[in-house]
Amino acid sequence: MTPPLAFETASRLWRDRIVEAPDYSVIRNDRLFVAGMSGAPVLESEYRDIQRFKSILLAQHRETPLEELFPGRTIETPEGPVYCITRRHAVRIPEGARESVRKQLEGDLTLVFGIGRQKERDLKRRGYRTIADLLQHRRFREPAVNCLNVLREGSAAEVLSLVSRWHPVSHPRCLCTAGLYRAEDFLFLDLETLGIYQRPVILSGLAFMEGGDLVTCQYLVRNMEEELPALLATRNHLAAGKVLVTYNGRSFDVPYLVERYAMYGEDCGVCNPHYDLLHPSRRRWRDTFPDCRLSTLEQRLFSVHRQQDVPSMMVPEFYETFLTTQNPGPLVPVVEHNCQDLVSLARLLCLFLEEN
Repeated sequence: MTPPLAFETASRLWRDRIVEAPDYSVIRNDRLFVAGMSGAPVLESEYRDIQRFKSILLAQHRETPLEELFPGRTIETPEGPVYCITRRHAVRIPEGARESVRKQLEGDLTLVFGIGRQKERDLKRRGYRTIADLLQHRRFREPAVNCLNVLREGSAAEVLSLVSRWHPVSHPRCLCTAGLYRAEDFLFLDLETLGIYQRPVILSGLAFMEGGDLVTCQYLVRNMEEELPALLATRNHLAAGKVLVTYNGRSFDVPYLVERYAMYGEDCGVCNPHYDLLHPSRRRWRDTFPDCRLSTLEQRLFSVHRQQDVPSMMVPEFYETFLTTQNPGPLVPVVEHNCQDLVSLARLLCLFLEEN
């Protein structure tokens, strides 16, 4: 276990870094032209509103214990305790029509080794409509048998592996395989961090189905000593054989976890089947909505309008205020943002499953 003094030093250094080099730049007088040329810009009017909001939170929760503001429990890990905030939400994930999914996939001849798009068109013109029809084809009979064995007898993970071998992750065929899993198999993941890479995780948000409800489980890092316990608690969920569901998790959340585990000399343990809903969302709505951010989708699809949200680039500043003052008020928008991301992610998966 790392000595407490090391964590105290690291915590102080991170606080100094956040104050001295924030991840955003304030655009004075809301000059939009300048904003377009700045990395992570925040308009001055927005910045003032956010600072005012932070002051209100500090005043409201000056005497409020963290455990009272965020009801939860302390979880013990081999590397120490971490605080877990648990809530239940009325979200129902529909059970997929497994046989229908398998039959739908059998109509995709490109899943057979040696068949591309053009060859599939030629074969279908000649009457080979499904992979089963290829059992009568001299050249493709053997690979068709192998493919059918996976589609009909293989596990959901094996089917996903087969489909993703021939299709990009954004392809509807890949997402279609999610219908082979039970609702209880899915694990939704969303991280809140102190920046982009090589910075600590401050909140690891997870969600899963339990007793017919969606349960959100957020591991809150109350000080730098608790990052490793939070990572270990997260890994326990991943090790349970769950199917990971994220939004941009292939590019951010999963690599970030791997990096943080490696920093502590721990195995990453992230080898779960993975559905990143950013890619199918872009394919589905890129020509319909102004952008495909999760907040945009939840607003357009589920009529969710977030109140008093904090831009991600200002999360480190809010967290630093909590570390300095031990006032949990600034954590409210961070925790609520993460929780809403998890709920919206689950609802988005429901929508895709219903469409399939």
